Amino acid sequence: MLSISTASGGATELLLSEGIAIFITPMMAGMAGAILMGVLALMLQRPSGMLKLAHLSSATFAILLAFTGNITILHLLTLTLLLYLFHGLQEHKSGLLLISAAAIITLVMWTVSEYLWAFPAQRGAIVIVFMYILFLAYQAYSSANEFELKERDDDHTEHESLGLPGRQSFKRAFNEFRQTEGSPCMLVLVRLMGFEQVNFHLGREFGDLLLAQSANRIAQRLQSGDVMTITHGNETAKMAHLGGLNFAFVCSLKHGRHFHEQLIEEISNSTLKPFNVGSCTLEIMMRASYVNCDEEMGQLENLISCVFLALDTQSEAHQYGQQQVVPYQQRMQIHRLEQQVRLSELAKINFRSEFELYFHPVVRHEDNSIEFVELLLRWQHPKQGILSANEFIDDIRLVGLAIPVAEYVLERACEIALALKMEGISVPISINVFGAELLSESFIEFIDYTMLNHQLSSGAIIIECPASMLAELDEQEIAMISRLKNLGVKMCVDSFGDAPLVLAKLPALRFEYVKLSRNMTQEPEHMGHTKSLVKGIVEMHQEKHCRVIGEGIESLGQLEFVKSIGTVAAQGFYFSRPQNSNILISWLKQRLPQ
Repeated sequence: MLSISTASGGATELLLSEGIAIFITPMMAGMAGAILMGVLALMLQRPSGMLKLAHLSSATFAILLAFTGNITILHLLTLTLLLYLFHGLQEHKSGLLLISAAAIITLVMWTVSEYLWAFPAQRGAIVIVFMYILFLAYQAYSSANEFELKERDDDHTEHESLGLPGRQSFKRAFNEFRQTEGSPCMLVLVRLMGFEQVNFHLGREFGDLLLAQSANRIAQRLQSGDVMTITHGNETAKMAHLGGLNFAFVCSLKHGRHFHEQLIEEISNSTLKPFNVGSCTLEIMMRASYVNCDEEMGQLENLISCVFLALDTQSEAHQYGQQQVVPYQQRMQIHRLEQQVRLSELAKINFRSEFELYFHPVVRHEDNSIEFVELLLRWQHPKQGILSANEFIDDIRLVGLAIPVAEYVLERACEIALALKMEGISVPISINVFGAELLSESFIEFIDYTMLNHQLSSGAIIIECPASMLAELDEQEIAMISRLKNLGVKMCVDSFGDAPLVLAKLPALRFEYVKLSRNMTQEPEHMGHTKSLVKGIVEMHQEKHCRVIGEGIESLGQLEFVKSIGTVAAQGFYFSRPQNSNILISWLKQRLPQ
């Protein structure tokens, strides 16, 4: 039986069955609501199993006590709070012990008062409300304290490893600096590069030692009074370690608006000086980015995100041959958003239907015949039109499609090479390999299988590797290139001249072709004294029986220049723009002598 009636004074009588009735007053309902809100807030803190049991039990008994006023429930509620005491002892949490002990003592006193002075037992439930409030305040305080301790530990760890302040010390110094310094200032991020090979060949301990020496070189260039001072412990420094190979400093521009660029140049010159280790000479590279401290409302965390974004945006477009110093620009945020959209599109794409191959010929100087034809990947984007591979190849690698797309391109190249063979046209086909992960055992085996399946002879397929990739090859990847050559695949270095370390790698590698980058094939009047250097590079490759090709030829002047330095062929818009591979056979038939 269940019936509800409203009594005078705003109380509601809830008759559960014969002889059992609960009188609900606004005060009781308010206490019950407060208890429910409190326990929900505590449960959102994701407590341990013991605390979860304690919260649920105390809330249940407290609500029953508020509605019934039963003295037995008051006793049970008091006993339930012992769970909090037990948990506090187990976890060594003095605050939890103090709050739960105070609540137990209060409830015991309330029980005694109920017997001696007839205090309403049900109002003892309000003790639980206050206890929950204290628990929430204690947990908020504990979380903030733990976070602060963690920040100090992180700062201390970075301080111990390199003797430099970390992010938190940097943040405190920045806030003080901005309050006292009224002039414009710049935040500069410096990233050291080249430590992967050092760690791989010489070990992590040696790499850490070299990193400390490199950081010391940078610090020596930042002794100006216009560079922000960072206090950490009892010491001071001029730059902070942001983790990994990243360092940051802030400088005022009150004595020169290009002061930050001057400092970056000095750091670069200092960093690029070789380290002599025994019989080895090691070179460390660096890149830098900067942002005006008035950007992003002057919030340091946002400014740090900006300089990281500037470097990462440039790195995604192939790290060699790009700007060594990158200023942050707001359009980089747009670029990042566009990249996120592309990544989501690529994750769902059927690339076999949306990707296409275009061809671009390499033309011999001697008789204008075709040395070989390069296949270029294009994406027929539904909104942006035709995109070149440079605009999305790094995104392909990020979504894990590098190998599948490379296999697709190789299959199409072999199909085209077989079609040319059937037509009696003897022109090799080249494809591009963008990442060292494509020089894996499985991909090499796929190349072997696909060429055999299409019955292609040696030299029918050429693989072009970007010079930047060759700068980072390890011994196993060099062995993979040798294995490719044994399979009858010819190799070509693409964009030679963009990566300064390639010359050191070439003695261990043998290539049939080298393409000089656009930087080396400009108009003669733009080359200056570098013309003789480029000619010397061409002669060096000729001595190794390597055919050198001029890349990016767009004018007759460029063509005459690359001819004069000894190249055998050229490629560029001067001859033709890339065209869809569907018309390759008909295009070649028009070019070839009848």
